[in-house]
Amino acid sequence: MIIEDEVLVGGNCGVYEGAVVRERAILASGVVLTGSTPIFDAARGEIYRREGARPLEVPAGAVVVPGSRAIGGGPAKDWGCRSTLRSSSSIAMKKPKLP
Repeated sequence: MIIEDEVLVGGNCGVYEGAVVRERAILASGVVLTGSTPIFDAARGEIYRREGARPLEVPAGAVVVPGSRAIGGGPAKDWGCRSTLRSSSSIAMKKPKLP
């Protein structure tokens, strides 16, 4: 594992064997990187994977976010703030309609 200069590593991140993080990259909170983890770069809308015996490389200036929705669930433009799931807290906070 190699982490270059000026990399921002968010809380609760894990960077393990087989990963190189280039300068000025951002690893958002909760990101877990291993050599076999495909990653989504939110800044470029690209997916990166390890190639052969080379380590997984996070390019300079990349913004890596946790999860796999963008990798397995359609185009990168669909990834973002919009969610198909509603949290229980958002449901609980809605006021009931009065007759």
